[in-house]
Amino acid sequence: MNTIALVAINARYSHASLGMRCLRANLGHLRDSSILLEFNLQETTSFITDKIMAQQPALIAIGVYIWNRLQVEALVKNLKSIAPEIPIVLGGPEISYDSGSELAASVDCVVCGEADLLFGSICEKLLAGQSAPAVIASTRPDLKDVALPYNEYSDHDLAKRIVYTETSRGCAYGCEYCISSINPGIRHFPLDRLLPEFSQLLDRGAMRFKFVDRSFNLALDHACAVLDFFLARWKSGMCLHLEMTPDRLPTELRERILAFPPGGLHIEVGIQTFNKEVATRVGRKADLEAAAEGIRFLIDIAKADVHADLIAGLPGETPESFEAGIDKLIALHPTEIQVGILKRLHGAPIARHEQEWAMHFRTTPPYDILSTSTMDEAYLQNIRRFAMHWDRIVNRQWFPSTIPLILEDQSSPFKAFDQLSRQIEKALGLSGFGMIETARIVLEYLTATSSHSAAEARTKLRNDYLAGGRRINVPTFLRD
Repeated sequence: MNTIALVAINARYSHASLGMRCLRANLGHLRDSSILLEFNLQETTSFITDKIMAQQPALIAIGVYIWNRLQVEALVKNLKSIAPEIPIVLGGPEISYDSGSELAASVDCVVCGEADLLFGSICEKLLAGQSAPAVIASTRPDLKDVALPYNEYSDHDLAKRIVYTETSRGCAYGCEYCISSINPGIRHFPLDRLLPEFSQLLDRGAMRFKFVDRSFNLALDHACAVLDFFLARWKSGMCLHLEMTPDRLPTELRERILAFPPGGLHIEVGIQTFNKEVATRVGRKADLEAAAEGIRFLIDIAKADVHADLIAGLPGETPESFEAGIDKLIALHPTEIQVGILKRLHGAPIARHEQEWAMHFRTTPPYDILSTSTMDEAYLQNIRRFAMHWDRIVNRQWFPSTIPLILEDQSSPFKAFDQLSRQIEKALGLSGFGMIETARIVLEYLTATSSHSAAEARTKLRNDYLAGGRRINVPTFLRD
């Protein structure tokens, strides 16, 4: 039987492609003729090409995302130069709304949208030597008809990689920077089919589940049923990663959340902006005060690990309102803060604001904003630097007891960390620096600008260094 090569290029090895597993699970009689080939961005195009061709495929399907677009373009060129007779099918969000591109024209078929139930028939045509339409727009399938993909995870996947799951598809909101706003609406997988699959994953040893639902908690009964299922089967060391809307946490849901042990839930909350005018402009409907209260509940009372997002570069957002938003979010003390840069995803309605707000985007992935009428290029470049240092130093908890000394030292936590970030860049550049080099700069910064004594700063940094399990080779500058 001819081999169908399902190719996923993931951001890193720990990620496992849910989309390709969905396609494979729904191939029907062709499923056993398919093979899943997963790679990551650290692997070269020539290596990936060789691995694919070693399978002697009769058809190649590749998922295209914003993070792998450039690598897929190079891969398709390689494959077509080596074996132009092998049909190539592309799908995924990055190509679904860019089907008129040069990349789309270079392959045999592009499937736009959810291809679970359509992909098998495309494969049958192409394998039979027939041609398929160059671009096929898939209608959204009824989720009760979609075969679930969880048996496609190997035991090695469950032990070593992130297990991606979903209980729903779509989003009820219309945020213009997100492609979910193009066809709003949310659909749920039937629980009588879904929960037995989760039970099998648990029986096979799965301990960490990452749900890709856009807003897990929008349907209260559905969310509570899923949480009740895991609570009844909870084991020490388990973790559920969920994206929740923080202004929609009714009593029934809060009771379930409180039943989980501290750290058992990793909850992602998208604030994106605390500027009500900007939020309204981009179609983000949220009660921002209720959202802040919900985050406080999740962090202070439920003891959940909370990952919160803000976006720089939204139309009309000013440096003053953006920095005030960061300060407000820092004051809530989430486990992680991701400072993102606005991207113009293909098809996303955010493009309608480009002229009014003088929005200029990069024309290659990741299509991030370069400047607006209220945030110039230099300012957004500074935010990129701030975001990188925050992620590396604060989100990774390099100096958890020292960072508060920095953030509390000025009226604005943003300005305090921004000043440190500038000093790090001046001394070490933007990449290639580690914990020890950074600790030295932090000590110099606190000694020069802080009201805290050098001895106190040194003690805090040394304790943070030792807290990572390091018991020897304490740097000289951290010793008394």
